[in-house]
Parts: sequence; structure tokens; C-alpha cells
Amino acid sequence: MALGRKRRQTVSKHLAEIGRFEVPYCFDVRFRTPRPVADKLEKVVFKSAAFRQTLRFYRPDGMNMHDGWLAVESCGYADFGEAEASGTRFQEGLLIAAANQKIGVEFYVRGWEAKAINVYPGGKLELRDPGLPLPTILSDHELKEMVGAAVESATSLTANQRVAAELLNDSFFKMFPEASFLLRVSAVEALCPQADQTDTFKTLVDSVRVSIPKDTPSPDRDQIEQTLNRLAARQSVRSAYMSKIRQLIGHDKAKKFDALYEQRSNFLHDGRGRGTLGDAADAALEIGLELLLADIA
Repeated sequence: MALGRKRRQTVSKHLAEIGRFEVPYCFDVRFRTPRPVADKLEKVVFKSAAFRQTLRFYRPDGMNMHDGWLAVESCGYADFGEAEASGTRFQEGLLIAAANQKIGVEFYVRGWEAKAINVYPGGKLELRDPGLPLPTILSDHELKEMVGAAVESATSLTANQRVAAELLNDSFFKMFPEASFLLRVSAVEALCPQADQTDTFKTLVDSVRVSIPKDTPSPDRDQIEQTLNRLAARQSVRSAYMSKIRQLIGHDKAKKFDALYEQRSNFLHDGRGRGTLGDAADAALEIGLELLLADIA
């Protein structure tokens, strides 16, 4: 009885001592690329001024090796929020680095919480196998360069920039050229939100509205007025992207994208161009990536 009581007292003392210290938090981000990676992957530790703690790049245990999953982990953060913010910073840096190197990256999203960043108290070990393999070799040098660029990045993306970066990265995965083309055109659209119209423009629209003939059939009048209301509320998609592209990367690129957008409309609305959009997908990628980097800068 005395021995049992002594053990309980010792355990209670240790627990009390542990309670005086904050448990450090870790994050890990798991990802894969459309291209295969070497079977033997060297673990790498990165140190960067953009992060308080070091980051470890490795192939995670418990993941199907043939699926190509990789991970970056960092520990020692004061609380959950700091760890999550650092994980988000790395994730966004990786999105830009992967798109810039035309490699592409897909994050492993944990199904029960739909998050691609895992934050946990230090010392917790978690093994998960996400399943489905990708048919895709990426050299150690390319991989380390991509992860290293992400570690060095201090980029913080806006919501629109994040959407554009994710769409560009998605377009590198195995799919038909038409799908890649649509994703890349959509990435440019995401970077070009439609601005509110000026008061002068709204006044002009109102003058057009009052000039509608009084004997116009009701269905036609309703359709015209709905169109005018949309036009008065904000600029058109074309006006938005032409303005943004001209401002950031020049008039010639705006004209090239305008032609690409016409191809996009022909394909979506009339089915024209299937089987011929490979070059258009490449051109949309170049403009989308250049515009994204310019928008971030």
C-alpha cells in the first residue's frame, strides 16, 4: 500500500512539473506532384528567416510509397494558431514555387476535417495512407529546389491569388488539354475581379434604359432591363481582364488572352476546338503564371 501511494505521488509530481510548460505545436503539410520521385529520398532540413523553426522535408511513414506522397514538418511553435499560420505560409509558398517551375503540386486533404495542414502537439505520431496512386520521375535536385523556394518565400496570398495558384497547379495533373486550358483561363479570371462601375457609366446606362420604346413587348423589356442592371452594377468580365492584364503585363498579353478567352467561349458554348487546344493551354499557362507573379509583386 505504501509503495503504491509513493508511486502515485511521484506520478502526480511529474504531471505537475509538465503542466508548468507549454506543449510546443507542430505542423505538417503532405503533398505530391504529377511527376514521379526517386524511390530513395534524402531527408533535408531547411532553415529560413521566414519561419521561426526549422523545416524537415521527408517521405512520411505509413503513406503508400507508390502514391508519391511527401511531407514537410516543423515543430516548436508556441500554440496552435502560430503553427497553423506557419503551415499556411509554407503551403502558399509551395503553390507558387511549383507553378513557377511548371511542376504542379497536390495537397493531401484529411477527409475528416477537409484540411491540408495538420497541426498537432509535439510528440504526437500520426500515420495515414491516402490511397490512389498517380502514374507519375522528379529528380532530387528539382524537388529540393521547389521545396527550398517555398521555405524561403515570405509570400502571403490574397484569396483570389490563392484560387489562381491552385487552379494553375491543378492544371499540371494528368487531364485532357481542354481541361487544362479551362483551368488556366479560369486562373486568369480569378486574378481579374470585376470592379464597380463609375457614376458616369451608371448615368449613361440609365439614359439607355429610359430610351427603351414604350411599346416594347414585356418579355423583351424585362430582358433588356436585366442586362442593363448587370452592366450598371459592375464592369464586364472582358473589361476586367483586359484592364488588369494591360496594367500588369502589357497590351500585347491582353490581346493574346482576349483571343484565348474567345477560344474558351467557343469551346464551352459551341463545343468548337476539341482536340486542338493544346497550344492554347500552354499560352494560357504562360499568361496566367506571369500575371499571378506580377500581381503578387
